[in-house]
Amino acid sequence: MVRVAEEVLAYCGNCKMDLKATVVAMRGDQVVRVQCRTCRGERAFRAPKGVIDPGKAPPPKAVTKGTSKRATRTETGEKVDHSVGAEWRKEMNHRKERPLNTYSPKMMIGIGDRIAHPTFGEGVVLKPIHPNKAEIIFEMDIKVLIVGGARTA
Repeated sequence: MVRVAEEVLAYCGNCKMDLKATVVAMRGDQVVRVQCRTCRGERAFRAPKGVIDPGKAPPPKAVTKGTSKRATRTETGEKVDHSVGAEWRKEMNHRKERPLNTYSPKMMIGIGDRIAHPTFGEGVVLKPIHPNKAEIIFEMDIKVLIVGGARTA
């Protein structure tokens, strides 16, 4: 049983989410007013979204036929990998004949240049974004780095 000054999970209309709240007032064994622990607003108790009776857990989601997501597959039946690592491997294999340049914030870059960064490892320049910034794909992430500028063809 819940008492005044205890924490409960309640929907906060100000924060627009289910958050911990402190019980401020009760009528019998029903929680009437709560104070949100995040915004400190005091308001009438509203059960968390998806919970009809605050004493019960939310109902399990119904599984309907045909809603499962299937992985995209190639003609040979393999799963298609859309991860950053897969794109990085593809770019590195496509540009393997290009020299590997050590990264410097002052270096001039071109699309497809291979870069060796001391922290992120090897990468490929995808595109210049700004006169002094470029989007570079590394094995774990795509980063925007400062460069000296884009080389003209």
